Amino acid sequence: MQQLDKITEYLDTVRQQVRWKKAQPIVLDEIQNHITDQKNAFLNDGFDEETATDKAIAEMGDPVVVGEKLNRVHKPKPDWSLLALTVAMLLLGLAIQFFIHSTLGGAWRFERQLVSSGIAIPVMLAAYFFDFTIVGKYPKLAFFALCVITIACLFFTGTVNGRSPSMIYPLLLFPTAFAGFVYSMRNKGYGGLILCGAVFIIPAVLSYYVPSATVLFLLCVSCLAILTGAVLKGWFNIRKRLGILILYIPTAAVLTTPFFIIMGEGYKAKRIQAIFNPSLDPTGAGYMGTIIRRLLSNSQFIGEGFPINGYMPYEAFHILPEINTDFLLTYLIYRLGWIVLIVTIALFAAFIIRAIILCMKQKSVLGFLTSLAIVSTFAVQCIVYIASNLGFLLFSPLSLPLISYGGKILVTNMFLIGLLLSVFRTGALVRDTTGTVAVNLNRFIQYDDGRIIIDLKGNLIK
Repeated sequence: MQQLDKITEYLDTVRQQVRWKKAQPIVLDEIQNHITDQKNAFLNDGFDEETATDKAIAEMGDPVVVGEKLNRVHKPKPDWSLLALTVAMLLLGLAIQFFIHSTLGGAWRFERQLVSSGIAIPVMLAAYFFDFTIVGKYPKLAFFALCVITIACLFFTGTVNGRSPSMIYPLLLFPTAFAGFVYSMRNKGYGGLILCGAVFIIPAVLSYYVPSATVLFLLCVSCLAILTGAVLKGWFNIRKRLGILILYIPTAAVLTTPFFIIMGEGYKAKRIQAIFNPSLDPTGAGYMGTIIRRLLSNSQFIGEGFPINGYMPYEAFHILPEINTDFLLTYLIYRLGWIVLIVTIALFAAFIIRAIILCMKQKSVLGFLTSLAIVSTFAVQCIVYIASNLGFLLFSPLSLPLISYGGKILVTNMFLIGLLLSVFRTGALVRDTTGTVAVNLNRFIQYDDGRIIIDLKGNLIK
């Protein structure tokens, strides 16, 4: 038998034991490289090619045993804690919607939310089994396809009160697509960093056509976090401190210039001030903030709040609009007590903190940037929603993910969560240098100073 055929037969036997097909190519590549290195070492010791090949294969051990060990090591590893938290948030959202619509009427809204959940679950599962590395393989295609979809929503889905709410949903996907674009700029230097900043202008401009200050804020925070992470990871091959300055100085200038212009105009300045202090304009720009703070000031720790203007707590919808969407949390605090806020913050904090921990553990830049994009998108929605419902920030919130009413936003967030879980499930296999997967070697196969070390039955083979 030819020597190459012996190696091929050995590798094929190993491959048959590794069930996860995604891990097979790299596993076999590492094994083949090790056999080749060992063979060359024996050739240098004076053995003929056939003997050197046989000895190299023999030192690898039984291919079935090697394959079985690799199979145990290389399996998809779902994060059950994040999955459990996702299920908990989804069920809590349905329970809250049932509570609201059963007490205030409009059972059809709950039924619609139930149908949307039925759609969102398979969408999340599809994203969960989706190969997220496609984001890095076809970044420009994904980014500009998303631009086309967003523009199509602007022209073909109609407007509501002068707004185009359908544009919000593809815009929420932009940070993830942007992560792929940033990933494609490896070693492009300062030019690559500046190009990424220029590309960000596209979704920023599109957000003006929604229009939504919240969407723009979310895009700014998420994309800035992605670029910051890429600079700190050395992805652009530039000086990190200078790269951070290039990012944040123009950003600060862009964000503060409109503020100073507005402050120079008395009426607009008063409206801005009323956002942070509603009492300055309680019947105008500060109206909603005044109502929210009044409801909260009459809330208790546990149980219904005190009546306001003759309205009982369950009649709060006469005082506060959109209690099932934009101001759901305010209504629940007034109806059930501040304990609702504590539980809500604990639930979302657990999800976000766990996701951040897993994000920081990603060994590949693609996995890190993709998960960072999704986590920041999710976190900004939560923070803006909670701040708005406490009267601290009067931007119109997007949603309390998986909790507040809305079918399209639910499906969009479930897709992002599924993609996030996909990163954490397979991200350990991603290799940045070639865009393919790399084996998470653990203790069975290790690297040591450029050498591959394989531990068979407790013995190290170098």
